[in-house]
Amino acid sequence: MCRVLEINQPHDLAYVRCNWQRLWNSTPGANFFQTLQWLQIYWKHFGEDKRMRVILVLEGERLVGVVPLVVVNESTRLGKIRVLTYPLSDWGSHFGILAENPQQALSLALEHIYQSRRDWDLIDLRWLSEEDLEQNLTSGAMSQAGFVPNAGIWKETAFIDFDGSWDDYLRARSPKLRAEIRRKLRKFHATERVQLYRYRPMGIEYNDNDPRWDLYRTAMEIAEQSWQGHSTTGTTISHRTVRCYIQDCHVAATELGMLDLAILTFDGEPAGFCYNYCAGGYIYGLRRGDSEVARQNGLGTLLTAMLILDSYERGDKALDMGTGSFEAKRRWLTRIATVGRMTHYPITVPRAQILRLKHWWQARRDLKNGRLPDSLNDKAQGK
Repeated sequence: MCRVLEINQPHDLAYVRCNWQRLWNSTPGANFFQTLQWLQIYWKHFGEDKRMRVILVLEGERLVGVVPLVVVNESTRLGKIRVLTYPLSDWGSHFGILAENPQQALSLALEHIYQSRRDWDLIDLRWLSEEDLEQNLTSGAMSQAGFVPNAGIWKETAFIDFDGSWDDYLRARSPKLRAEIRRKLRKFHATERVQLYRYRPMGIEYNDNDPRWDLYRTAMEIAEQSWQGHSTTGTTISHRTVRCYIQDCHVAATELGMLDLAILTFDGEPAGFCYNYCAGGYIYGLRRGDSEVARQNGLGTLLTAMLILDSYERGDKALDMGTGSFEAKRRWLTRIATVGRMTHYPITVPRAQILRLKHWWQARRDLKNGRLPDSLNDKAQGK
């Protein structure tokens, strides 16, 4: 017989650290953002004005599911609205629960939410994978708990799948890009003017957890020289409002063996970087940047090409290049993946109903533009 417990205070998370890690290890496709370490860092830096609602599912005394939720106050044209969602906040592309039986764990967690005092105006579970949408995992759990699920698209993200070989990948690129990559590899890499150093420590478990602050500082310096140094969005890794968060994540990722940091040098001087997180052969590209020298010599293309080539040689499975900027990513990607959302709009909350109409209109527009995957097409068309 399963039961649920709810954690609302960050310090109480320490009691489930080992079991959380056990579930992370057994959850296919689990990423850095689903680790307890990341959640604690997130809460330390961004927990203000939020309410933690981490649902634990236990079978007897054994932890069999973790559903990390948060109530966030979001600004809309209708005013503030309290949203119950996952705590990713767009730092990554995908998020999900950790569980031996995901459908059961999520259903029990949402039944608990249904029966609890409502401290939210809207349930909006975002960052869902295509597998979740195709298998009706979240929609089924919502329905079973008594909510009315509404499927939609949150965003889309660009993937490079490392199937086949590097030569296979090159053959699938446009003739123009293929020629450019080969020419620049001959001109710079073959003559050793350009070198790629990729740091991927195995983690504290293997006594390999040097944070390499020298490489980190190099990446920050390059970021400040690039467009990121002038950005005011607060989402670049060198921005002062998130710098401490990125530093704490850097330490945690290093200790977990989930850091993937690449530095490109040109004539012995740093020229570009790719800052990533990795787990199980899957890489998430957080940010990248090029120096002025790199831009003058067109080394941005070479940085991406050498990173992909290195991933083929390492046996990586895929690189998630992240959402947005598709024009720059289109010539590299092998597929575009849907980032889904599943939303419940309480009929007793007028603002939620107005948002439902807004999201419905956006879904119709996406359907018209061919952005909805088949599973969401069926739902949008009432099948």
